[in-house]
Amino acid sequence: MITVEEAKKKFRGICVPVLTVIQEDGSVDIDGIQSNIEWMLDQGAKEGNTILLACGSGGDFTVLNTFERKAIIKAIAEVSRRRVPVMASVQSTDIRETIELCQLCEDVGIDLVQMSGHYYYTVVPDDVIAWIEEVSKHTNVGFAIYNHFYSGSKYDMSVDVAERLIEIPNSVAAKWGSGDRSNLIQGFKRLIPKVAVINNGGLQAYAHMLGCKSYISHIPNFYPQQDWKVYELLEQGKYTEAEKVFDDFMIPYTRIRNSINTAGEGVFVRPFMEAAGLKAGISRLPSRDVVVTPEIHTAIRSLLKN
Repeated sequence: MITVEEAKKKFRGICVPVLTVIQEDGSVDIDGIQSNIEWMLDQGAKEGNTILLACGSGGDFTVLNTFERKAIIKAIAEVSRRRVPVMASVQSTDIRETIELCQLCEDVGIDLVQMSGHYYYTVVPDDVIAWIEEVSKHTNVGFAIYNHFYSGSKYDMSVDVAERLIEIPNSVAAKWGSGDRSNLIQGFKRLIPKVAVINNGGLQAYAHMLGCKSYISHIPNFYPQQDWKVYELLEQGKYTEAEKVFDDFMIPYTRIRNSINTAGEGVFVRPFMEAAGLKAGISRLPSRDVVVTPEIHTAIRSLLKN
C-alpha cells in the first residue's frame, strides 16, 4: 500500500477528471480515451504536474455500468504506464461494487482511489465511517477520502469526520472541498499536515500556501498549458501572478460553462474538447448535448483561439 509520504510526493500537480468518450452507438470509446491521454502526455503531462482521475464525475461514472468502469480504469492505467499517477473513482450505492473496483485498481497498479460513503440515502456520519472501514477490510489500495458535498445526498462532511476517516489505515490522502467556507479552510489547515490533499474547493493560492500541492481542473483535457502555468507560478510562490493567469481564463470559461444548463460534468467538457480537435463523443442522459447551442460553440472557439 502507498504511504502518506509516497502519496504526498507522487500526487502533485493538476488532478484531471478524464472525459469518458461515448460513441454515437452508445458504446464507450476506449481507443478515444487513450488517444486523448496520449495527446495530453505529448503536450507535457508527467508525474509532478498531472494526475489522471479515471471514472470520476467528470468521466460520467454515474451513467456507466461496472463492466464499463473497469474497462476504462484498465485502459487509463495501461496508457499512463506510470508516466503519470492515476487515481480512480470507486463510488457506488452498492458497497460490493466499490470493493470490486478497489480490487481491480490494485490489480492494474493504481495506487489511489477517491473514497466516499454512500450518496443516495440521507447521510449519517457513522454510516460513512462504517462503509469505508468495511471497504478497507477487502483491499490494500490507498484511499483519498472524498467530500462530495455538491452531489448525491448533498452531505457536507465536517473536518471532525474527515479526521476520523484518515485514521483508517488505507487513508493516505483527501480530496477536499466544502460548501461552507469555514469548513473548507479548516479542512485545509487540519488535513494538509496529515495526508496528501487534492484541493476540490477553490482558493488555489491560499491552499498552496498551506502546503496543498494539487487541485482539480477539467481544463487540461483540452488546454493543459493553462493550469500547468498556474501550478508553476504557485510552486514559485508567485501567487498574485498565478491568480491573474487563472482568472484570465477561468472567468470567461466559467461563464460559458454555467450557460450549459443540464445535469452532469462531461457535457460541459465535450464541446471544448471538440473545438480543440480531440475525441469528445456524445453524452448519455440525463446530460443533454442539445443545450450546447451554436452560440455557445462559437464562444468556446473564440475563447480557445484567444
